[in-house]
Amino acid sequence: MKKNLASAVILAALLPLKSLAADLVIPAKSVHRVTPDEMSQSVDRLVIGDGATITFAEGVTHWELLAKDATIGHGVTIDARGRDGADGADGASMAEAADACRAGKSGESGEPGGQGGRGVDVYLGLDARKIGGLEVLADGGAGGAGGKGGKGQDGGKIFNCNPANGGSGGAGGSGGLGGDGANVVVSVIPLDSTVSPGALTAGVRVSVKPGKAGQGGEGGDGGAGSEGQYIKMRTLTGSQKWVAGGRSGRSGAPGEDGEEGKYGQVFVGGQFTGFQQQNSGGADFGGFRPAPVTDPQAQEEIRLLREQLKALQERMDNMEKD
Repeated sequence: MKKNLASAVILAALLPLKSLAADLVIPAKSVHRVTPDEMSQSVDRLVIGDGATITFAEGVTHWELLAKDATIGHGVTIDARGRDGADGADGASMAEAADACRAGKSGESGEPGGQGGRGVDVYLGLDARKIGGLEVLADGGAGGAGGKGGKGQDGGKIFNCNPANGGSGGAGGSGGLGGDGANVVVSVIPLDSTVSPGALTAGVRVSVKPGKAGQGGEGGDGGAGSEGQYIKMRTLTGSQKWVAGGRSGRSGAPGEDGEEGKYGQVFVGGQFTGFQQQNSGGADFGGFRPAPVTDPQAQEEIRLLREQLKALQERMDNMEKD
């Protein structure tokens, strides 16, 4: 019991320190999914194998990864693209004709397309040995297409009444807005002093394009008017008279196209010092830059934590002897 209690105490003390001494190894050709709990990570060693892909779970808005010893293989992809907006639903059509002598009702309007998602902001602060080939895709998602307007109702039949007109088609839904491209930083300090940051990042490619605008939906077709017919009526030429049918309904107006998103910002190179103020709405990584290792406050915190761990270890050893 005493041993289990001591182990629990040690575990509780170590939990806040999990980001201070950890390795992240992503095997070759595997898919690594970053969760909301992993949006800010600091590791001692980072290894990403050839052909690996990194994706992001729902709810992840940024990924900050700091590594003291990083090796990245060839053909590695970080897929941080925003999700495409959903297409809007089509408006309901009037399938059956109106009652006799009644004009047709208008079709319903199409729903607007959904907005494309913003890309996931990515900050990589790496003390690196090697970067073979890294592609970071952080484009905005495309806006969804607007739904098509519903068909107007056909006019009712004529029975000793005026002709019935067809209903108008529903308007098309507006297209969704394109999502913004994200901000991406690949800040590299070579572990080999004879290698320049530019040589390490030569194989890094980044895309932060805006999401495309969603296309407006088509307007619905108008319903047909009532058909013309002969009715019984004494005329100079006989006992029947032709009565023209009703007019067809107008087609619905097409929906307006959405707007394209905005470009993100990119930094690839040595020490990152901040973006120029260009666009808003996303992280500028100003708070993500690591503090210098010479920061006295950070060093003091580390020293105190080490002393606490040492004291806990001694307590656990004493309890095991009892």
